[in-house]
Amino acid sequence: MNDLSRLMRRCPITRRDFLRTSAAATVIASVATPARSASAPETVLDIGSESQLLLDDWVAQRIDGLKRTLHQPTKQGLIKNADGSDWDLGSVYLGNIVCRDSSGRFHMTYRYSWWDASVRDLHPGIGEDKAHWFRETTAYATSEDGVHWKKPRLGLVDGPAGFRKIDDFPFQEPVGMSRDNNLGCPLDFAYDLHAHGNLSETQKRFLLRAVKMEDTHPFAKAVESRMYFAADWPNFAEDPAWREKMTPVEGASLSPRGFRSLAGYDHQASEWFAVSQDIIGNWLKRGGRDIARYSTPDLVHWHGPQLALAVPADESRDPKDWIEYMDLCAYRVGGQRSGAWLGQLVVFHSDRGDPQYMMPTIRDVWRKGTTELRLVVSRDAGRSWQRVGGTEAWLPCHPDAHGFDRLVFASHPVRVGDEAWFYYSAWDGDHLVFNRDGSLFEPRFLRTHRVGRATLRWNGYVSLDAGDSTGILVTKLLRHAGTKLVVNLRAPAGQLTTELLDESGNPIRGFSARDATPLRGDGLELPVTWSGGSDLSTLRDKPLRVKFELVGGSLFGFRYTA
Repeated sequence: MNDLSRLMRRCPITRRDFLRTSAAATVIASVATPARSASAPETVLDIGSESQLLLDDWVAQRIDGLKRTLHQPTKQGLIKNADGSDWDLGSVYLGNIVCRDSSGRFHMTYRYSWWDASVRDLHPGIGEDKAHWFRETTAYATSEDGVHWKKPRLGLVDGPAGFRKIDDFPFQEPVGMSRDNNLGCPLDFAYDLHAHGNLSETQKRFLLRAVKMEDTHPFAKAVESRMYFAADWPNFAEDPAWREKMTPVEGASLSPRGFRSLAGYDHQASEWFAVSQDIIGNWLKRGGRDIARYSTPDLVHWHGPQLALAVPADESRDPKDWIEYMDLCAYRVGGQRSGAWLGQLVVFHSDRGDPQYMMPTIRDVWRKGTTELRLVVSRDAGRSWQRVGGTEAWLPCHPDAHGFDRLVFASHPVRVGDEAWFYYSAWDGDHLVFNRDGSLFEPRFLRTHRVGRATLRWNGYVSLDAGDSTGILVTKLLRHAGTKLVVNLRAPAGQLTTELLDESGNPIRGFSARDATPLRGDGLELPVTWSGGSDLSTLRDKPLRVKFELVGGSLFGFRYTA
């Protein structure tokens, strides 16, 4: 199969294939279920009223005749400026995100950069490495619809008033500098903890970092840095007292790796954790970038790194397509008690075909290549990860050499109605652009970073699919806290029949398949009913199994509701 077919093909795989690829002999490992002796009671999964996504077999006792399918999001292209034109410059990445406030308004913090050869003498880490000859600051934009974005005037830092083309590197240069811009946003890290970080306290919806930088070069240090919890998005553009309305987190910081990233808080482990690319000195010894984990009980005292996701032996080691794991963006799905950590893994297809593709200052750091996103899942607070959909791309890069997202980088979803919207960093050229000697990979071509948008059915990452014959899913013993059962189902021409079983596997009176009302339709929370109704209050907190029989449809998940 050629590279394009492999990247762009949708990902239906059999359960046997899924389990085989998921069980590769690496730290990509499923959470093991200990063998149960004949006398040992079966563990009951306490799922409360939390959504059960079918990313792995955690909730399943038996799956027959169903195919597990990975669903790619639909790319919608670049976001738009307020006037309807394509987004011009700047990308969300590593703590710069899109989120919504309590009113539903969209906010975006993003990195904005422009080429400037004069920075070469400002920091030893820059020197003759042209890939870092740029200025960078955080910018801010807002939107009412999530597609068209306005850029409020902040008046905080000098930025280009415009650009003009020139014949030599960098092929365009600023025309004057001005503070009439949306640059210098005081927040360089934002996280919606209610949506992704597994917290629910009212005053801790957002975790934010407010900073002031000493300069705008890529290695500039922060002269002020403080982290806060906030009940809602702070109005720093209009309210001078915006800091006073947040709660400082004394002594808090992000992980010592230096990346502006955080997975969130895991209640079972009683700790915060972050996953990111390991430090160079560690992964160089292992032949390429891989993923480390950092942890902290209080956002102050950090531990790590510990290797969390190594590149397994079944990945390509072709010098023209050497697989590295560049980064991992993780967030909570499903809930605090029974949910999982879903990770968007940035897979780097590095080209090692020419020594010129190495970093000029450190040998064996390879820079030419493209990225795609895959999905992985963890149920032990990010210590180990299991593949979702094998090695297939979940968000592939553009097949054209100068496609708008030739490089893609991960992002948290934003819920919009029945969809998850993903705003992701999109580049129209290979990673870092420059050879070791300072020449370009492609003469006279410098890549541009912008913001792409992709959409997916809410919680629609993976489904169990049935064709014309009946497929069956039987869950493990569950204890629920709801009164109704709803399913995330797409079966407009198919049918789902649901049966509840007791601990011995016998149908529960009134909730057998014979009593069930066949369910058809397409919705995120379609109600399951039986001839006696849908009220499950008499079964609340009692261990039971759910048996789904599906024909001609896709089951994405289920949950009990109040």
